[in-house]
Amino acid sequence: MGPATRRAQQNARTSVKSAQSGSGFVKKPVRKSRVPSGRGAWDFVGVNDDEDDDVHQNNDVRESVEVEQYAASQNPDAEEGEEEDGGGSSDVEAALKPLREMADKVGREVEAFAVSFDQFLEEVLTERKDEYQSARDLVGTYRVFAEEEVERLRMAVQRERMVVLREEWSRRAELAGEGEVGVGGRGGRGVGGVVSEMKAEKVGKLRDWQRECDVWELFYLVVDFWYDRDARRKKRDEELAELAPPHRYTPEKELWERFLLEDEIAKVHLLYKQWLERTADHQESDLPSIMQELEARSGTGKGLWNRGWLNTRERIKGEKRVRSWPSPSDSVQPQIRTSAGNDMLVTTLDPDAPTRQDRTLEKPDRYFERAVWIACWEMLRRGRSWTEVVAWCEDHNEGWRAAVLSPALDATDTLSNAAWRKMCYLASDSGCSNDYEAAVYGLLGGNIKAVQKVCRTVDDHLFAHYSCMLVRQFDHHLQCRYPGRIASLAVQRADGDDVPHTEENAQRAISQVLKQLRADPTTRDEAVTPFKVTESYLLANDAETLAAMVGAGISDLDSLRSGDEEAVVRIRAVPTELPAEASIAADSHALRIVTHIYAILTAIDPNEQPNDSITAEENVLAAYIQSSRISGKRDPIPVYASRLRPGRSILLMSRTLQDVHESREQRHMLDLMQKYDLPLVEILTEQLRCTLTSNADLNDCFEKPLRIVEDCEISQLYPGWRILDGFLVLDLTDDDAMIVRSLQWFQLLEGHWQLTFQSLAKALRACLLTGRLACAVRIVQDFPSAIISEQKSFAILGRNVNVLDKHPALAAEDDEEALEWELLREQARSYYELEHLVHAIHALAIWAAQERVFTATNKTSASVPSAMRKAKNELDDSMAPLLTGILLYADNEDDQKQLDLLRNTYLPEVLIAYATALYTAGPTISRESYIESMDLSVAIAAEDNGLTDAFTSAKRMRELVNIFAQTSKMMLVMNGINKKVRKADKKGKDLGVWEIGALLGGGAGMGGVDAAPDVS
Repeated sequence: MGPATRRAQQNARTSVKSAQSGSGFVKKPVRKSRVPSGRGAWDFVGVNDDEDDDVHQNNDVRESVEVEQYAASQNPDAEEGEEEDGGGSSDVEAALKPLREMADKVGREVEAFAVSFDQFLEEVLTERKDEYQSARDLVGTYRVFAEEEVERLRMAVQRERMVVLREEWSRRAELAGEGEVGVGGRGGRGVGGVVSEMKAEKVGKLRDWQRECDVWELFYLVVDFWYDRDARRKKRDEELAELAPPHRYTPEKELWERFLLEDEIAKVHLLYKQWLERTADHQESDLPSIMQELEARSGTGKGLWNRGWLNTRERIKGEKRVRSWPSPSDSVQPQIRTSAGNDMLVTTLDPDAPTRQDRTLEKPDRYFERAVWIACWEMLRRGRSWTEVVAWCEDHNEGWRAAVLSPALDATDTLSNAAWRKMCYLASDSGCSNDYEAAVYGLLGGNIKAVQKVCRTVDDHLFAHYSCMLVRQFDHHLQCRYPGRIASLAVQRADGDDVPHTEENAQRAISQVLKQLRADPTTRDEAVTPFKVTESYLLANDAETLAAMVGAGISDLDSLRSGDEEAVVRIRAVPTELPAEASIAADSHALRIVTHIYAILTAIDPNEQPNDSITAEENVLAAYIQSSRISGKRDPIPVYASRLRPGRSILLMSRTLQDVHESREQRHMLDLMQKYDLPLVEILTEQLRCTLTSNADLNDCFEKPLRIVEDCEISQLYPGWRILDGFLVLDLTDDDAMIVRSLQWFQLLEGHWQLTFQSLAKALRACLLTGRLACAVRIVQDFPSAIISEQKSFAILGRNVNVLDKHPALAAEDDEEALEWELLREQARSYYELEHLVHAIHALAIWAAQERVFTATNKTSASVPSAMRKAKNELDDSMAPLLTGILLYADNEDDQKQLDLLRNTYLPEVLIAYATALYTAGPTISRESYIESMDLSVAIAAEDNGLTDAFTSAKRMRELVNIFAQTSKMMLVMNGINKKVRKADKKGKDLGVWEIGALLGGGAGMGGVDAAPDVS
C-alpha cells in the first residue's frame, strides 16, 4: 500500500486522544493542522551530553570510513580535524551563545549521520530505489553507529555502570531494609558514595547512547510495520498459506502462530513487548547483578536460594518440641508469633499456607519468598522464556513453583490453556504472598492491575500493558474463532473486556496509558524526558506528529527568551508552562533523532502538509541546523537545508554562510549548495542583506557621514579651510570584516555579472551612507571593478576582458558584442562610479598625511619629497572621474534616492577638500595648482555633470566660491612675488594675466611657508 492509501486510511480514523502531552491532545488525521499558527525565533537553552575526552585519549577512536570518504570527496584540501573559529560580528555571537553549551559537545555523529542521510536521499530521490527498504537500511545504519558508540564507551566505565544500575534497581525495587538487620544488609547507600561524579557522568553518556540505539530499533519496527504495509501483508499472506487449516485438535501453539499472523494489532503488541524486553536487558541491571544484590541484602550470600523457609521451619519445629501439635485439618491452630513478636506465624509449610491461614513467615523467609518472585519477574521482564524461568526454579529447589508455572510452556499437544490462564488471573487478584508473586501470575492471566503494582519505570508499565493485552487478545480470539475449545467463563475477567478490535482502539488505549504515566507522580519525571517523549509518539504510531509537536515546543522555548534570531518561527502565544516536547530541544541525542525521523518520513512520503504543521516541523530542522552551525559542523548543513521550503532554507543557509571565512571553505560551501540544488542567488543575496542590516543599517545613517575639511585661518597654505588630519582611519572593525566577507561569495560565484556588481554597489552605498569609510576602502581594494570585470566577463563573452576599460585596444569584436559591452557597463555603472568616489576620498587622506608632515617641518618647497608630489598626482587622477558627472543614474527609485543622498553629502565635501588641496599645493609644489583650481571651478560649473546642483542642495556653494576667491588672490600675490617670465603651458594657460601683484604690496600679511619658486 502506497503513501496515499495509508493517508486515506489515517484520515478515515476517528479522532483519537493522544497521550503525548500531559493534558492530552487530539490526534487529527495526518495531513490536518496539528499546531496553532504564529511567528518568532529560537535558540537552544541547554544540553545533556557530550563526547568523552578521556575515552578519546585512552581508547582508539573508531573513525568511520564513510565519513572519511565523504570528507575527502567534498573537501579534498581540508585537514583532518580542522574547524573554523566561527567568528563574526559580536551581535551574531551573542545571538548564538545559548547554543554553545550543547554544540561544543556535538561529536562526529553529526557528520556520520549526514553522510548516511545523503546516501539515502540519493537512493530515494535520484535512483528511485524502494524507499521503505532504503529507510530501513538508513535506520539500521544509525542503530549500528549508536551500538558502536556504546561498545566504545562501555570499555571505560563498565564496572561503574553496573554499580549505578544495581543501586538504581535496588531503590526502585524497594529492597532497602528487607534483609536481616545487621547481617549484611547494605541499606539505602546512594550512587554518589560508590561512583565518583566524573565516572557517573561518563556512565550517563553511555546510557544516552544506549537509549538512542533503542529508539532507532523502535523506529525501525515502526517503519517496517506501519509504513511498508503492502510488503508486510504480502509476506503475511504467504505465511498463512503455508499453515495447515485449523481443526478441533490443532494445538494452541499453532493457533497462537496463526493468531499473530491474522491480527495486526496483536502482532505489533508482540513486537513492542519484545522490544521492551530487549531494552530492559541492557538499559537496566542485568540478571546476575540483580541476583547478587538480592543475595547481598539477605545477609546469607549465595545460600539465599537454597534455604527455603528455613527460619520459619526451625521455629515450627521448636514449638512442636514443647507442645502438642494439632493436625492441619483441625480448626484451631497454635497461636505462634514471629520472632519479632508482631505477627502470627504460619503453622504449616505448604506454599499457600500464608494466604490460607492469613498468617506470615519469619522476616528472612519473607525476604526469600519475595526475592524468588523478584527473580522470576525480572527474568520475564528481560525476555527470558517460561522454559528458562521454570528451569531456574527447579535448579533452586523450588519444584512447586516450576509445577505452577509449567503450563505456560509451549506444549505442542496442549489444546487450550485458557482455563489455566483464568486461574492465574484469579490467583493474582486474590491473596498472594507479595506483589511480585501477583505480578508473575498477572502476566500469565492478563491481570494488568496486578502487574502494575511492581512496575517502577515507564517501560515497566508499557511492558505490563502489552503483555496483558496480548493474553486478553488471544483468549478473545479463541472465543470468537473457536468457541468450542474454550468456555466463555474462562475468558471473562473482573475488570471487563478492553481488547482493542481496531487500530484506532489500540492507539487510543496506548495513548491513555502514556497520558496516565505523565500524570502519575511516580513516573511523571521519567515520562517527560526527551527519550521517553520520543518513544511515546513511536509507540502510539504517531511519528508524523512528533516533529510538529517538538517544533511547537521549540517555538515555546523561544517565546520565553528575548531577542529575535529568526532561526525558528514562533507559532503560538507564550505558554504558561513548557510542554514535555520542549525538552527534546535541549538534548543533542533526542534532537538528532527527531530531526532524522522527520527527514526520513518526509522523504518516503513527500506530499505537502498544512502550512502550520510544516512551519512547526521545520523548526526541528532549523534547530538541528543551528546546533551544527554553532559547533562548526557546517558541511552537513546543506543536505538538511535542502529538506526545507525555499524561504526557510534561504534564511538558515544565509546565516550559515556568515560563519565561513576562508576562500577555500567558501568555494566548498558553494559546491555543496549547488549539489543539493539550493537557491544560490537568493541565499547569497539574503546573507548580504542580513549582514548589512546588522552592521550597516541605513536607518542609522548620519546626517553628515563624512567630514574631511575644517575651518582655519586664511594663510598662504590654507584658504580658510584645511583637510582634517587623520580623517580616514583604515582599521577594520569586526563588523567591517563581516561585510567584506559577505561580498567574497559573489566574487567566487561563477558568472552572475549583474548580481555581483549590484551587490558590491549595495554594500558600498551602505558603507558610505553609514560612515564606514574604512570598510568602503577595503571593498574597492579587495574587489576592484577591473578584476571583477575580467573574472565575470568570461561567462558572457567567452573571454576574460575588462569591459569597463574604454581603451581602443579593448574594443568589442563586432557590433553585437559592442551592444553587450554597453549593457554590461550600464549594469556595473553604479559600483564603478562609487569606486571612483572612494578612491578620491582615499587619495585625499594620503595627500593630507603627506602635506601635514611637510608643512609642519619645512619652510621651502625646494625639499618637497617625491611622495608628496606622487600623492598630488594621484589626487588629481582620482578627482578627474568625479568632474565628469557620477552617481546620476540608478537601476531603481530606492537606489536613486541613495545616490542622490551620496551626491549631496559626499561630492561637495570631497571637491571642497580638493580645492583646499590645490590651494595648498600652490605655494608648496607648483603655482600650476592655482590654474588647476580655476579649471576646477569651470568643471564644477558645467551643466551636464550635476555638480552645481549638488552644492546647491547641500548649501555649500558659498564655501566653494570663497575658496576660489582666496585662490584668485593667491594667484595675484604669487605672481607679484616672482617676476620671472613664464612660458604658457600646452593649453596656453599662464599666470601673467594676473600680474598685478605690486598693487598688493607683494603679498604683505600672507604668512606661512615661502612662496614656491617658478620651476615650471
